[in-house]
Amino acid sequence: MSAASLRLATRGSPLALWQAETAARVLRAAFADLEVTLVTVRSGGDADTHTPLAAFGRTGIFTAEVDRTLLQGDADAAVHSLKDMTTTLEAGIVLAAVLPRGPVEDALAGAALADLSAGARVATGSARRRAMLLRARPDLACVAIRGNVGTRLAKLDAGEAEALLVARAGLVRLGLEQRIAEVLDTERFLPAVGQGAIGLTCRADDGETLERLRAVCDSATRAAVEAERAFLAVLRGGCNVPVGAHARVEPDGGLHLTAQVLARDGSRTLAGERRAAPDEAAAAGRALAEELLGRGAAELLAEARR
Repeated sequence: MSAASLRLATRGSPLALWQAETAARVLRAAFADLEVTLVTVRSGGDADTHTPLAAFGRTGIFTAEVDRTLLQGDADAAVHSLKDMTTTLEAGIVLAAVLPRGPVEDALAGAALADLSAGARVATGSARRRAMLLRARPDLACVAIRGNVGTRLAKLDAGEAEALLVARAGLVRLGLEQRIAEVLDTERFLPAVGQGAIGLTCRADDGETLERLRAVCDSATRAAVEAERAFLAVLRGGCNVPVGAHARVEPDGGLHLTAQVLARDGSRTLAGERRAAPDEAAAAGRALAEELLGRGAAELLAEARR
């Protein structure tokens, strides 16, 4: 990398490119002499849009190839939707920065929850969303769906389901907020770990890039996602298990973490919370995970993986 250039690896979906362009703008604003270019990478999850996520048998299907571009020296940094990132990164890769978090909630397109009739089909590709939906409305039918946001909306419009359950952030960032029928509050639907946050990775030994990325890191978002990711790491969960977590730094400066582990059909839920100082975020996440494991979370997760 020359003194004033940075190659930023990203997936090629419209949402991924929005995230990458956002990261590029932030970096250019912080470093006026920095030329940022995008390196588009096709991930395994993008190449196969039909196989259910849980059937891949591995995590990181949307991030591994992008970070491998860093290790090969074909890019200097990478941009990820943080909810897609594994809690343990490939050797030599570090999470250098997190941008200010966007909306964390889930949202329904097509119809609001109360307006869906018994037996109505709700499309989602997430085990967490499926479990939380069935907990709230066990009379609904969940149908699997894959593809980017536009593809999923097209399938909804084609009549493959009566409603679509997705991240609110994706719709907002793509200018599709008008498609939202209902925003599901986090009291009922805890988000995925890292949902709404954008992460920037780089090689651990690239001091110059590491310094630049750290300069644009949002400390409150960083503390929140550290708590959530530490929670998920102890559970040994991936991005497609029925686990929800939401941490935030509150006005008094303290960090509040709430989390849940659910049965696959939403019939059982283990929930808990922790409060801590932001610099103790990871410890709070680990402690809450250990608490839920002691209350039977491992059994719920084992059943969900079968």
